[in-house]
This record gives sequence, structure tokens and C-alpha cells, in this order.
Amino acid sequence: MMGHGAGAPMKRIVITGARGYIGTALAKRLTDAGYALRLVSRTSDAPRMATECATKIEYVQTDLRDEAAWSELMTNAHAIVHLSSRTDLRAAEADPTGDDNINIEPVRSLIRAAAQSGARPSVIFASTVTIVGNQHDNLVDERTPDRPCSVYDRHKLTCETLLREATVHGQLRACSLRLSNVYGYGQVSINANRGILNVMLARATRGEALTLFGNGQYIRDFVHLDDVAEAFCAAVANERVCDGRHYVIASGQGHALTEVFELVAQEALLQTDQRIEIRRVPEPPDLHPIERRNFVGNSRLFHTLTNWQPRIDLKTGIHDYFTRAAASAPLAAGR
Repeated sequence: MMGHGAGAPMKRIVITGARGYIGTALAKRLTDAGYALRLVSRTSDAPRMATECATKIEYVQTDLRDEAAWSELMTNAHAIVHLSSRTDLRAAEADPTGDDNINIEPVRSLIRAAAQSGARPSVIFASTVTIVGNQHDNLVDERTPDRPCSVYDRHKLTCETLLREATVHGQLRACSLRLSNVYGYGQVSINANRGILNVMLARATRGEALTLFGNGQYIRDFVHLDDVAEAFCAAVANERVCDGRHYVIASGQGHALTEVFELVAQEALLQTDQRIEIRRVPEPPDLHPIERRNFVGNSRLFHTLTNWQPRIDLKTGIHDYFTRAAASAPLAAGR
């Protein structure tokens, strides 16, 4: 994605959930590309970016369930990237009403504010490929039927539907990026129940054992954080994708979990001279059905519209994690 030419007006991008895992990586990428940012968090203690371009960045603490807050956020904004959500699957199952309040109500408020302002902002919504459920054919693309089997996925689909209908009615212009399993070195997620590969990578850098449930034969499609940030940048730069539809963002490569864990252990041995144990344990009896899935995605449609494609394969991404972790703290060593 190209930055802005000399003398061109600086476009402002609103990022909600800016302190999070994807938000942190995306903010840096957009800043490097020459955009001004309005970074939104729920709390006042959100970390600030280490950048020489601090004058291009606004930090906002607000409640996204407040329609007036959205009205202020979208003022002079080129696009809104809505990342903010509670991504805890178990919390959503335990408290569907509370999850609705946290994850869906902000989208309703955004749509009301956009309708009242008449600004028709571009909105890129962070969604999930697990909306298709745990029983489907692979490769999964935009034509795969939606069969959400969790509260979290049903609420994501509700948000997508609200944004699609608002696009049809001319209140805003939205698209939803359905993300596959995102991994890669970056801001630590506040949700310990998400990002199994990152959890295992962090353990391996500390020399700790990896825990693998069952026979490890479930297939996952892991897409690197840098590629995901680039996908959001591509959506920001290509307004024609904001047509109400959803798009699958995935690597297009499936890997059995046992293969993935072995790659992590092999990289740990190469970089730390320490053999990492892979402990196989029975699946927990309360494992959610969505965790018993085999998934590989197809991002051809998004590539056709934006020229985006994943560039970091799994082995390279795992190596990159260890390299970045080593640069920030000494790795565990077995010497």
C-alpha cells in the first residue's frame, strides 16, 4: 500500500481496540504508510506508540456503546477499522447478554451515528472465519454457508448483518474481514483463551513444555499478523471492497496441530539448543465443538479486489517469532 504524496491531504483512520494485538500492529503499519490515526481504547492506560510522527496520532478513551462518541470519532475520518470486541469464547457462552452489550451494541450505535451524520463512513469490521461452524467443506470461501455454533460466532454474524444492511440502506459503507487463526510476535493478547499458537510459541521461548490435546490431527489455517495488518490496510486503501460483503482472510494452507507443534519445537531447538517436550493429553470434556474443526480458507476474492495475498508461510512465521522474541529478551537456553 502506498503512502500519500507530498502536499496531499493526510487521511485519518479511526482504529477501535487500538491497544490490542491486531490494533497495535495495524497502527504502526498505517502510520508508516502516512495516515493520521485516531486510536480508540476503553481505558486511559492504553500504551502509546513509539513513533517520530506523534503529531499524526490522537488517543481517545470512550465508550463505544455511546452514539455521541461515534459521532465525534467519525468526524473528518476517512475510514473506521472496528477491532474492539470481547473475543473470549467461554465468556460469551456464560454471559450471552453481556456479550451482546459488549460486542453488538457498539455496532448498533455506530450505525445510528452514521445515519444521523449522513457522512457514510467506510467501516472495516474484524470478524471470524468460525462463523461457518465446525462442519463444512474446505477450502472455505465467501460462498460457504454460515452455520455458527457458538454465541461468539452468532454475535459476529449479527454485526456483519447489521453492517451489510446499513450499507444497502446507504447509511455507511462496510465490509467484514473474516480472519483465520492469527499468530505472530506482537502485543500480548489480553485474552488468554485466544491464539493457541502464540501461547505455545511463548512457552517454547521460555523452555516450557507444549500441551497438545488428543491426537493433534485437527487442521488449522494460520495467517501471520503482518499479513493480517496488510489486509486491513488493503481494505482501507480500496474503498470498493466496502460493499457490505464479508471476505475470508487466510493463508490458504492447512496444517495439523501436531505438525505445527513439532515445527515450534524444532525452531526452539535450533535457536536455544533446548529440546521442548510436547505433552499429549486427553481433550477436555468441555471442549467446545468449534475447537473440533478442520479449516482451510480461500482468500481469492479479496486478492482479486485488492491484490492482497499472504506472504509469510508458517515455518517462516515461527522463525520470525523466535527472532523477535530474542531481540526483546534472552531466550531460554539449554547449554
